[in-house]
Amino acid sequence: MPKGHFRLFALLGGGIVLVVALVGLWRVQNQPVNATWTPAHLALPLSTTADRLEVLVADVPLQKAIADKRLIVTTDAGLKTVLEATVRVNNADQILAARFTPLLVLSAVAGGAFVLFIIGLFAPRIGAFHQHGLIDLHLTA
Repeated sequence: MPKGHFRLFALLGGGIVLVVALVGLWRVQNQPVNATWTPAHLALPLSTTADRLEVLVADVPLQKAIADKRLIVTTDAGLKTVLEATVRVNNADQILAARFTPLLVLSAVAGGAFVLFIIGLFAPRIGAFHQHGLIDLHLTA
């Protein structure tokens, strides 16, 4: 990079990246968190969630009641024995946890761009130390 163009690069590049990162932070942070339930076709069978979930029907575990064919559902076609039960889960906490990584990356990018922008703003003052031999950043034209 030629001498004297560092300030322009720092101001424009840092400013543009800072604005883009801040807009990204705003968009990720303001995404709505709806009650997101597992779709019905992806619902988990009770047998796979037995270590985390137990449903009781009339003080009998649902899994045991299904195995014993003790549950009956009334439909338009008549009575039907329940042979299977599935579980749908609310995924709102997983959606919030998934936001952490993008927010962390965008924060780091915004911080770096802010530092670059500040260096660009104060480049002439930093360049004033060049004559005393304190700093050599190639800021003179």
